[in-house]
Amino acid sequence: MSLSDIHREYQKMLANDTLQNLPKDHVFRFACPSTCMGLCCKRIEIFLDPWDVETLARHLGITGREFIAEYCTYGLGAEWRWPFVQLRHAADGPCAFLLEDGRCQVYPARPRNCRAYPLGRAVRFREDDPAQPEERLFMLPRMDGCLGHRSARRWTVGEWLTDSDLHRYHTLSDLHLALVNYAANELRSREWMHISTAQMMLPFLYAPEILRARLGIPETEVSHEEFYRRRMRALRTLLTEVAAGLGYGPQAGTEYAATAGSLMDRVRPILAGVE
Repeated sequence: MSLSDIHREYQKMLANDTLQNLPKDHVFRFACPSTCMGLCCKRIEIFLDPWDVETLARHLGITGREFIAEYCTYGLGAEWRWPFVQLRHAADGPCAFLLEDGRCQVYPARPRNCRAYPLGRAVRFREDDPAQPEERLFMLPRMDGCLGHRSARRWTVGEWLTDSDLHRYHTLSDLHLALVNYAANELRSREWMHISTAQMMLPFLYAPEILRARLGIPETEVSHEEFYRRRMRALRTLLTEVAAGLGYGPQAGTEYAATAGSLMDRVRPILAGVE
């Protein structure tokens, strides 16, 4: 079973309210020994969210656009009809960042899912309160050959989340997930999203340097995290108006920006922080 299959299974369990949630004081044992170091970084599906891409690109000293071109597959997912980014080398063989001794070349900037292992996380957005995502934490199935669970190192779930900086990663990831949920359920984006729209969304999701350059917003004035939050809000506005032009969403039937230029003008105040 692939990680995508496992993820879908856990999402079904979450929707059916049968997925057990590990409390923050749950204790488990885990540490990566040298004997199996890097085993989990080969032939594995690693999907990246926008904050993952931005953090990795900055760590490597390149742009988000360059990072995707060099290391990723970018496309439109069949299930959600939403742009996705996947580490290309890891899916076909060893991850491009796996060193000969099994260590990770980009460990300080490693993606959210790499940070979480062996924990998994599922999120659900309730129809009656979509602003408050419902989270469940659980232990992922043990990989064949993994010796990490034999370690004497003890953690609580809360300690693992704190040590891996996952509270911040999950908070920022949920902003993106909330946008996906809004587009799918309120804007019915699966009925009209296509690859050209995904290309238009690229700067908002994965290439913030394009927007910073276009609007003259240097990193010294607006932090990466704050600009990320603005991009998610701006993209929500942009997609709402695109959907309205196609007859979908809460603004369908009202006046909307009809050209790419006017759409950019519509979200400019959000990105500039003067909305």
